[in-house]
Formats: sequence, C-alpha cells, structure tokens
Amino acid sequence: MVKRRKLSKTERMAVYQKTKGHCAYCGCVLEFGAMQVDHVVPLEGWSERGGDTLDNMLPACRSCNHYKSRSTLDGFRRMIENMPVALMRDSVTYRNAVHFGLVTPAPHPVVFYFEERPSEGDEQDG
Repeated sequence: MVKRRKLSKTERMAVYQKTKGHCAYCGCVLEFGAMQVDHVVPLEGWSERGGDTLDNMLPACRSCNHYKSRSTLDGFRRMIENMPVALMRDSVTYRNAVHFGLVTPAPHPVVFYFEERPSEGDEQDG
C-alpha cells in the first residue's frame, strides 16, 4: 500500500476551493471538516497509478470517494451509469418500485460536477 502524505490545512483548503465547497463528483455541498480528498488517478488504481500531488486531488463527499475507490474517472462514470441496470437486476424493492410507477429509471450520460463548471482560472469577470 502506498503511503499517503498528510496534507497541511493550507493544502486541504486549496483542494476544497477547487469546487468552491462542493463534491467534485455529485456536487453536494461539503463542510470543510467532512471533505475527503480523492486522488483523481488513484495512487494504486486498478489500471493506472497517479501521483500524491495537489493537481491529482479533488474534494469528495464520503459516499462518492468510497464508491469511486480505486477506479479511474471513466470507470467511476460507467459504474454510476450502470446503476439502473444493477438495481433492476439485484433489488426486488427497486423492481417493485419501478413496476408500481414509484420510480422511473432515467439512464443518461453522467457528467461530474467539476466537469460542468469552469475552473477558477477559466472564469471571466464581467
């Protein structure tokens, strides 16, 4: 297992500010103390290995960070996009909710929060 370096409070704040206090993936509002720092390209990924550097880090909620785990961005995206199929296959509760019209599956391409908004350097005053 790769040893992760401990980030200073200044470094953690820099990661937090990348998405102005939102999870980089789902977009939920994050409290600074609850933020987890995700390595976009995992340190020990299934197919890639990334660096323990600030440019490889994004703020994440606990749910997204744990679900993403050692996946690449594209792998994580595919897992989320496949959720309706997996739920229909694996959950009788979900299947019944669909059959009774309580839930309507709406598969669509997933765009992460950090991909939807311009980075601070790209924003224009005006």
